[in-house]
Amino acid sequence: EVRAGRVTMVRDFLATVTPEELATPRKNPHNPEYQETTLNCLHVILDEEWEHHRYATRDLDAIEAQP
Repeated sequence: EVRAGRVTMVRDFLATVTPEELATPRKNPHNPEYQETTLNCLHVILDEEWEHHRYATRDLDAIEAQP
């Protein structure tokens, strides 16, 4: 349920985001002295989602292959 809410939030953001918003600098939470653009932050979110999907798919395939 929480994940579905986050997916909706990202979808809504992507539906309305402008190139200017994507280029806006943001504080890096791990290194506040180094800024990241909104686009870089979005890349992190999408990369994490992709990796989660890869691992979940791999693990489900392994579980289904067990006798």
